[in-house]
Amino acid sequence: MEKAVELLKSLVDIPSSSGNESEILIYLEKWLIKEGFDFVVREETFVAGQIKANVNNGQKKEAIILAGHVDTVVAGNLCDWKFPPTDAQVKEGKLFGLGASDMKGGDVGNLLAAASFIGQDLSQDIWVVGTANEELDGKGSEDFARYFSQNCSYESALCIIAEPTDLEKIYIGQRGNHFMKLHFSGKAGHASVQEHFQESALGDVTYFLANIEQIFEELKTYRNSQLYVPTFVVTSIYAGDEKSPNKTADFADLVVDCRLTPELELVFEQVMIDLAAKYHFTYEDIVTPVLSTLTDNQVPFIQLLTDLSGAQTTGASGSNDQGFFENVGIRTVVFGPGQHDQCHIANEYILLEKLEKHIEILQSFIKKIQEIY
Repeated sequence: MEKAVELLKSLVDIPSSSGNESEILIYLEKWLIKEGFDFVVREETFVAGQIKANVNNGQKKEAIILAGHVDTVVAGNLCDWKFPPTDAQVKEGKLFGLGASDMKGGDVGNLLAAASFIGQDLSQDIWVVGTANEELDGKGSEDFARYFSQNCSYESALCIIAEPTDLEKIYIGQRGNHFMKLHFSGKAGHASVQEHFQESALGDVTYFLANIEQIFEELKTYRNSQLYVPTFVVTSIYAGDEKSPNKTADFADLVVDCRLTPELELVFEQVMIDLAAKYHFTYEDIVTPVLSTLTDNQVPFIQLLTDLSGAQTTGASGSNDQGFFENVGIRTVVFGPGQHDQCHIANEYILLEKLEKHIEILQSFIKKIQEIY
């Protein structure tokens, strides 16, 4: 654990908010080389190390991938922190610092579990990956998944992403997400005339917002047994011109976060066409949509991880990078040592006993998975 704590301190002490990960990727590249990984690659949005198996010609070639993002959200109001966010502190069995739970602790578990197999006789390659930009758009995982699929010739591969699940849950799927901008337009007029409000863009917006819960109720019909119900949440509004407080708005833009089940994805285009017609808006995606993913929880490696950890399989409530791996045929689950309620808050911490258990579970998993595949 001493090595785990020191490595986690080093990672927390490197500022790495999304879009600002160069220093930590370089640090990890040097660490992987120093530890003796057989192959190390670093690109703009990811770093990866490979431990090669002893595979004879004609033998099936398979891979285990341990993945995690190295970026963090911004620290927020520094006055809310008891310690500087990038000066890791250990107190009463907890390591405090920005990204400790989400998810540099998981990265450390991945790194040390993988490194413990350097020089051993393996039947499968082991990859450990650190990715950038997860907190924004998952670009690092998307880029690594593309790199892996184009440069490696495995018959099969599995991936565990060490996002915070408190080691109590294994996420076998996630809802897809569409971040959309809805454009409302209307007739500007003098605000001294009450009727001008209904003619303005905010007239339509008000009607739309008044019916958000009804929209949600209708989307509930697309429930999935593992991923539960879709959601449709407005996250921001911009309208009119604040420099003309006596002029009603001729436009309004709303940003909507919509989480989709596979059932809703099948008809989502028509759902949005119908909503746009009913509430008088046009719309566009503001980032590339992410499709929902769902891995069969009966596959052997998930059963093994469940047996070793005692965790329950379920769907993720939020989104993560799972879909990027699944999209290139890599069966992927999410399982990590951080605590979900510690994500994106001041005085974030990870329980060190969870980190120690995470390393032990991954080591046991890698040993036993050799017998399955």
